[in-house]
Amino acid sequence: MLRFADDIVIIVQDEVNLKRALESLDDISESDYKMKSNRKKTEVMVCSKDPENINIKMDDTLKQAPKFKYLGSIFTEDGKSKEGIIQRIEEAKVMFNNKKHLHCSNNLSLEMKKELIRSCIWSVAVYGSET
Repeated sequence: MLRFADDIVIIVQDEVNLKRALESLDDISESDYKMKSNRKKTEVMVCSKDPENINIKMDDTLKQAPKFKYLGSIFTEDGKSKEGIIQRIEEAKVMFNNKKHLHCSNNLSLEMKKELIRSCIWSVAVYGSET
């Protein structure tokens, strides 16, 4: 289980264990903390070479998503990172264009411009790549 603030990701091997984990989460949340999961925001995803449809029924059938974003990283049902990489490159381009006035400035040395690119642009492009 991955938890950050009010976002939770549950990773299991199969449908049965997912249903069991969701029921346990509900029981503990309600009995210990008087909290309820928002079923409208709850989604499931199968990560596999051959994605399949699953049917997890709690109060209603949970929506199956082909991808989701967690802490800035995109997870897809095929398990590949292509979409996340493309997104990071786009974000780095936006950051570069936002700082273009600094990169084109005659008031900064070439070394300072390189350092700005390293710290402001590359950090956005490679965020999360070490995981």
